[in-house]
Parts: sequence; C-alpha cells; structure tokens
Amino acid sequence: MKHRTQLLPKYYDIDSDDAYGGYIFDLVNRENLQSDGNWLLAKPAWPDGYGNLPRHPWRFPNYLERPRVLLDGKPGRALADLRNQDGFWFVSRAMKALLEQIDPSACEFRECETVFASGDAGPEYWLCSATRFLFGKDVIDCGAIEELTLRPAPNGFVDYVVYPQTKIRFKPEAIGSAHLFRVVELGRSIFCDQSVKDACRAAGSKGVRFDKMGA
Repeated sequence: MKHRTQLLPKYYDIDSDDAYGGYIFDLVNRENLQSDGNWLLAKPAWPDGYGNLPRHPWRFPNYLERPRVLLDGKPGRALADLRNQDGFWFVSRAMKALLEQIDPSACEFRECETVFASGDAGPEYWLCSATRFLFGKDVIDCGAIEELTLRPAPNGFVDYVVYPQTKIRFKPEAIGSAHLFRVVELGRSIFCDQSVKDACRAAGSKGVRFDKMGA
C-alpha cells in the first residue's frame, strides 16, 4: 500500500505589485500626522526594548489627523487593492474585509481620506498594518536557508539579513494557525500562508504580489 506524502504548508512574502499600473498613491499629509513630524512610524520603535512585545514598530501611534491620500497619474487600470507605504499598506474596502475574514486578529486599520488629482473625493481606503509578530528564532529553520546572513541585534537577538534570492523556510508547527504575520528579526516584511493567496485570487484582488518562500 502506497503512503501519500504529506504536503507542507506554503508561505509567501506578500506585498504590493509594483508592476501593476494605475494611480499613484501619495500620502500628502505625512508630516502633519504626528507632532514630531515622524510620518507614519511611532518613536521609539521598540518602547519596551528590542523584541519585547506587545508594543513594537508597527503599532499605529495616535495620529493628529486622518492620513490623506492623493490618487494621481494616468489610471489605465482599476485601482489597486493594496499599496505599500513604508511597511504599512493602503488597502481597499474589499481587501480590508478579506483580511478581517481570513485572520481577524492579524491587522490594525485606520481610515484614510482619499482624493483624486481632479479634487473629487476618492474611494474608501484604509491604512493597514500587520501587527502579529512571531519570533524568527522559533519559526524559521535557519539551517535550511541559503543566502542568509545573521547580524547581532540588541537583547541577545540576531537580525536576519536576506537578499532577493533568499527563500526563507518556516516551521509550520511553530506558526500554527496564523495566516498573516511579521517576524521580529525581519523588520517590515509581511508573510502569509496559502489561504491568503487563494482568497485574494478568488476575490480578484488587484495589485497584490506573492513571492513563494522555501519549501
């Protein structure tokens, strides 16, 4: 009797697809969002020390006003459902609903004001941050990765320096039921499992890129 080989879960680096044309998303009030003019990110990045959760660099600070997004340029295509902004995302109403349905505790959202270059009000968009953090020392199989450099970091951590050809290999048993997550030692990258990719494909999401990680 032949035994079926168990298929390991697939993971992806998820981000906006720069090859997708359409409007340019320009955060026009970035310097007015915080009193220190620090744009979207809060300071200090790790208020309780590097790697100490739950506070971390990708939690939203208390903005003084709603992020205001100018949609400019030649459209050519429908508006993208996801655009990267300094490690955060602008997401459409449809993408927000999709992420909340797949993994309700993975992200935080802040409503944006959008306007076309013509001055007309734009569609509903949200600033989104994937706020779930996992520890690379727990979920990454460093011994099975090529093109990976380890660099000392505070609090006894090591940062993982990756390159375009690096294919990170995750440990599914350590990731568990998380569908969308960041890794402490990998900064702004956001990762997802196959269910997120399948849901985006089924919904016809536009402007989203998935780069497969190591098997």
